[in-house]
Amino acid sequence: MSIVLRISLLIGILIYVIFIFSLLRKKNFTLKYSLLWFFSALVLFVFVIFPDVAIWISKILGIESVVNAVFLMFLFVMLLILVSLTSIVSKQHNSIKVLIQELAMAKKEIEEMKKK
Repeated sequence: MSIVLRISLLIGILIYVIFIFSLLRKKNFTLKYSLLWFFSALVLFVFVIFPDVAIWISKILGIESVVNAVFLMFLFVMLLILVSLTSIVSKQHNSIKVLIQELAMAKKEIEEMKKK
């Protein structure tokens, strides 16, 4: 991997991390959920600094092309992030449903109290 490509990738990773930090600062992200995105940045950083890691992983997986191995690994990381976020959304959906039901019951009780 050429030095120009490495520097370009490092600059891209730095911009990516700064973007995540700015979302954290604006409170669009919580630290708990942004750790997945920081993990993906760390994986990118390792591959840029130590490209032999990608070669070693591709040999272990039996993939001839290193690019395909890297693509497969990032696809796997993105799938993990998607599953994690889907789980979070599902939990929040259930919580919102329970809150709406409790609010409806509380409103009904208040209306009944006003009628008496």
